[in-house]
Amino acid sequence: MPKVIFQKSELSLEWTGAEESILELAEANDLDLDYGCRMGNCTACQQAVISGDVEYPNGHTGEPDEGNQLLCCCQPKGDADVVIDA
Repeated sequence: MPKVIFQKSELSLEWTGAEESILELAEANDLDLDYGCRMGNCTACQQAVISGDVEYPNGHTGEPDEGNQLLCCCQPKGDADVVIDA
């Protein structure tokens, strides 16, 4: 299982797939991140991904800034850890 590491918050969490998105994982562990629509449209949840890959199993229509990902609808891709600048 990969870890999702929130670098600024110094929080390292195991991704089990119990939550539908990285945002939900953060919230389940009392990390408050910005969000809006929760569907990948508004881009309010975008954060820089420092390393690792993510995927969007349900898609999205918003376009995050280069180097950022939409945490409300993405999940870690594969077994590598994901490091987020949050």
